Amino acid sequence: MTSTSSVFSRIMGNTALLISSRIINAICSFIYVAWAAQTLGLANFGYLLLVTTFVSLICDVTHLQSWQCLLHYGTSFFEKKEFSKFHDILGFCIRSDFISGLIGFLVSITLVYFLGSSVLHWSPDIQMKAFLCSVTILCMNTGWSTGILRLGNKFKYVTCYELITTTVRTTATYIGFVRHYTLDYFLFVWCFTQLTMFVSCTFFGVYLTKKFTGSLPAPRLIFSLKTPLQGMWRYNVNTSINQILEAVFLQGATLAIGSYLGPKDAAVYRVARQIGNGLVKPAQLMIPSLYPEFIKMRDKEDWPGVKYIINKTFGVVLGVSALVLLIVYFFGQGIISYMLHQKTTYGFSVLFILCCNSIINILMVPLEPYIIMIGKVSNLLKIRISVIFLYFSLLGVFMSTWGVIGSSVEILLSSIIIFAFCFHTFNSDLKKRLPK
Repeated sequence: MTSTSSVFSRIMGNTALLISSRIINAICSFIYVAWAAQTLGLANFGYLLLVTTFVSLICDVTHLQSWQCLLHYGTSFFEKKEFSKFHDILGFCIRSDFISGLIGFLVSITLVYFLGSSVLHWSPDIQMKAFLCSVTILCMNTGWSTGILRLGNKFKYVTCYELITTTVRTTATYIGFVRHYTLDYFLFVWCFTQLTMFVSCTFFGVYLTKKFTGSLPAPRLIFSLKTPLQGMWRYNVNTSINQILEAVFLQGATLAIGSYLGPKDAAVYRVARQIGNGLVKPAQLMIPSLYPEFIKMRDKEDWPGVKYIINKTFGVVLGVSALVLLIVYFFGQGIISYMLHQKTTYGFSVLFILCCNSIINILMVPLEPYIIMIGKVSNLLKIRISVIFLYFSLLGVFMSTWGVIGSSVEILLSSIIIFAFCFHTFNSDLKKRLPK
C-alpha cells in the first residue's frame, strides 16, 4: 500500500497547489462581488449575474470536455513517448474545442434573439448586452490546454493563470467601484476576464506541449476530419453531456428564478450558491488530481488502491463538510449581507440550504471520476436527465409556494437523489472488482 499512499500524497499535494490559488481567488471574489453589488444596486447587479450566467450556461452546454478525452486516450501514448500518436489525439481535442466554441456562439445569439424578451423578460437593452457578451464564448473553452497541464502533473501553472485572471478581475472591478461605472463596464470586465484566462491557459498549454513532446501538432491534424481512434467522438460527447446536465441543473435554476421571481431574488440565490460553492471548493479541487491517477490505476488493475484512495478522499471531504457547516452557522448571515450590501429576511435560509447542497456535491468528488473511469457515464446521464426533468417540472410549484427558499430546497433534494445513485453504482461495481 506504500505506492498507493504516495499516489494519495501526490493527489493532496496537487490539490494543495490548487487550493492556494483558490483561496486568493475566494478572498478576491468576496471583495469584488461586494464592490459590484454596491456600485450597481441589487437590481442591476441581478442583471449582471443573469447575463453572465446565461452566457456561462450556453458555454457549458455547448463546450466539449476535451481534457477528459485527452487523458483517457492520450495517457498511454504520452507515457510511452509515442508523441506522433499523442499529437493525433491532441489535434482532435483542439479541433473539438474550436468547433464547440463556434457552436456555442451561434446558439447563444439565437436564443437571446428568440427567448430574451418572451421567456427571460429582458429589455432590448439587456438583450443587446447579452448579444455582445456572447462573442466571449468563442474563447471560453480551455479544454485541451487544461488537459496538458493535468496530464503533465503541472498544476503549478494552473495557479499561475488563475492568479493572473483574478488580478485582472479584481483590479478592473475596483476601478469600476471607485469611478461608479455602469452595468456596461462590469459586463466588459467579465468578458475581458474570460479572454485573459483563455490566453494565459493556452500559453501554458503550448509551452508544456513543446516542452514534453518537442513540437506542436501539425495544422493538418487540427483541421483534419479524421478521428484518430474509434469511439473518441462518442466518449467526448458522453462525458461532456454529463457536465452539460450539471450546468443546466445549477445555472438554469438562476435564470428560472430571475424570470419568475425577478433579478433581486436571482441575485440572492446566485450569491448564496457562490458562497456555498466557494466554501467547499477546496474539496472539489481534488477532482483534477483524482481523475489522472484513477486512469493509471485502472490500467494497472489496482482496484484495492482505488478503494484506498476513495476512502481517504471521503475522510477529507467529511472534515471539510463539518467545517463548512460551522462557518455558515456562525458567520453566514454577516457574509451574505456584506456580499449583497443589504439585509434580506430569507438570505441566511437560502445560504444554509445551498451550503448543504454544496456538501452533497462534494461527497460526489471521489464517485463521479470513478463512474466515468469504468465507462458507466451513460448510467449517470440517465439519472441526471430524470432528476433535471423532475426538478424543472416542479420548480414553478416550489417557487410559487415558498419563493427562492423553495427552489433551494428542491435543488438540495435533487442532489441527494443523484448522490444516492452514484454511491450505489460505485459500491456495487467496486465489490465485483476487488479480489475475493
